[in-house]
Amino acid sequence: MAEQGIPPENGPVVPRWLEELRPGGEGLGFLEKSLRHSLMFIKRPSTRLLVTFDNLSNVNDISPEREPWAFKFAQDNGLSHLGVLAHVSDWYRDADLIKRFEQLVSDGFFDNYERVTFAGVSMGGYAAIAFGSLVPGAHVVSINPQSTLNSDLVPWETRYENGRRQDWTLPLSDASTLTDKLGRVNIFYDPYHALDQQHIDRFSGDNIRTFNCWFSAHKTAVFLRKIDALKPVMQHCIFDELTEQNFYQMYRKRRNLPWYRGSVAGYFSEKGRTELADKFSKTFRARLRKKIKSGEVVRGVPGDASAAQTAVQANEAATPTEIASTVVEAAQGEAAKPVSPAKEKPEHNCRIVRPNNAGGKAPAEIKPEDMGSRLIVTTMKNEGPFMLEWVAFNRVIGFTDFLIYTNNCDDGTDAIAERLQQMGLAQHRDNQFRKGGSPQRSALKAAKKEPLYKNADWLICADCDEFLNIRVGKGRLDDLFAAVGDADAISLCWKLFGNSGHIDYTEDLITERFDRCLGEEEYPNYRARGMKTLVRNTEKFFKLRIHRPAFHVDKGDVKWVDAGGHPMPSIYIDSGWKTFEGFTHDHARLHHYAVRSVESFLVKRDRGRTNHVNDDQGVTYWANMNFNSEQDATIHARLPELRKEMARLLADPELARLHQEACTWHRGKIKELLTRDGWPEFRDQITEINKAPELEKS
Repeated sequence: MAEQGIPPENGPVVPRWLEELRPGGEGLGFLEKSLRHSLMFIKRPSTRLLVTFDNLSNVNDISPEREPWAFKFAQDNGLSHLGVLAHVSDWYRDADLIKRFEQLVSDGFFDNYERVTFAGVSMGGYAAIAFGSLVPGAHVVSINPQSTLNSDLVPWETRYENGRRQDWTLPLSDASTLTDKLGRVNIFYDPYHALDQQHIDRFSGDNIRTFNCWFSAHKTAVFLRKIDALKPVMQHCIFDELTEQNFYQMYRKRRNLPWYRGSVAGYFSEKGRTELADKFSKTFRARLRKKIKSGEVVRGVPGDASAAQTAVQANEAATPTEIASTVVEAAQGEAAKPVSPAKEKPEHNCRIVRPNNAGGKAPAEIKPEDMGSRLIVTTMKNEGPFMLEWVAFNRVIGFTDFLIYTNNCDDGTDAIAERLQQMGLAQHRDNQFRKGGSPQRSALKAAKKEPLYKNADWLICADCDEFLNIRVGKGRLDDLFAAVGDADAISLCWKLFGNSGHIDYTEDLITERFDRCLGEEEYPNYRARGMKTLVRNTEKFFKLRIHRPAFHVDKGDVKWVDAGGHPMPSIYIDSGWKTFEGFTHDHARLHHYAVRSVESFLVKRDRGRTNHVNDDQGVTYWANMNFNSEQDATIHARLPELRKEMARLLADPELARLHQEACTWHRGKIKELLTRDGWPEFRDQITEINKAPELEKS
């Protein structure tokens, strides 16, 4: 008999996973086999779970040693691993598979991991995003994904005939609409591959990170593996965050890959520049021969006149600056100066720079006519008991206008917004958006057409549970503006406030009652680094996004600072919705009261989220947002003015009536929710999670 775990000589092949799943093996897990798909799970002592989906090339593999995609990677890195093996090319359009994942979510299968990462290539890349959307906060590694194969949505997609014939009326059919509730979505693709680019163009959101894998065609995973980049890319995405600098430094190794030479030469040939293609190929081969001969892996040979001429022709041949730098690098070799990540991709020259005249002080009194327009664009649903405090507070600190979008309200939030409009204090709009869409993104798109938006001097997208605590001067916007100088934008980091030990709902002021929060420099998860951004409406401003603005990159440098008045890194011109390490808060902090009391959170869970609409605000959300580490009552300095402004608003009999009706509805909703199966247990469960040091005795 052969030794356990080792096949006898000339015996049958034993798959690697059997050693862990066999009786007596060290691993725990399961194998579920069905006609179309199989699930294999191996639990390892890890705080991270990798979920992978096979790609099209695996479908016909019936060998006994077959294993899920990235199995050995997960094994080598000690990751728990749930692998989905595809036996048919159906793009995972399987109602039973969807139900199985929904059941896993319901059973809490994904709950006890610090990070869950879904990953796959092509067909598997689509599935990684689609099924990942069932797990709030999950990260994704998606390589060459399709957004969907629904011909009504992507009529230009002519590949994958069998995939297009599947049932695209099932849930999770359009990955591009499912990213809102995910954590970071890392997408890798070749922007010169036209059909793949069209799919990527359908994705949007501040959590989307695209990495350009030039000239890898639709075989980016294989390309990355050949340049020894696939494993480190996966490791960064699973264990920390993959930065552009990390990735593009690794991607420089492509210049030693003959496949890369063929792709670049093919690109030029397709453009009708065969002479340039030939020159590139000759230069590439000559450089590679010299490197091989010398035994060097990193250093190359000096450039020459022919290299410079090639670079000129490359620049004439194609618009993307990456192609020009590619030819220069191929000719000059590694002796050239290191190219920064920004220069590795199609670029612009827009930078973030320091404002002028920082450190000023605002006048003690500001006349209303001197304020201009400071606009908040917001979306609300069932925020009736809390919205007047929010409006009053923001009026006190210097906001002048509110554009309030509401949808499907049960508590009269829409009626309150309408009354505020009648009183000349806000503008109210009914928020129309497609099923499964994001109310916030829909509102921001519609807001661009509004005169109030177009004519505003300053704008921000803010929610009803966010209160800006300005720490300079008298706590007004004018004090903040004077402190940072002539900034074009000011980013503000969330400070997550917990329930502060409060179980019951009361009508007390949110900013007074809830004073327990994270420490000043405490960031237990990525949400704690979330930010919002005030932006000045100048010729540089393009549009408002949920967390940050977009700028015209051809209108000059942008003066964009953090909440301490320090310039943001220039990478934020292109992307970024979270603060960076070193972000300062000297002048302001955005207090985020995401949970309020335990009872009010029940109503919020029932309502759903305004941005991540498919996200069940359950135990995971509470655990990620309810923090009571220390006390911060600095915002109480605004209470005297806030109470006066609240009294002015409630002096209107109709507004007072609507407010009271909303509070009454809120109490009734809490009572009704606690009659539903499982909700009392849910209340008791979250009460014990991250609870405050001192609980209220009521």
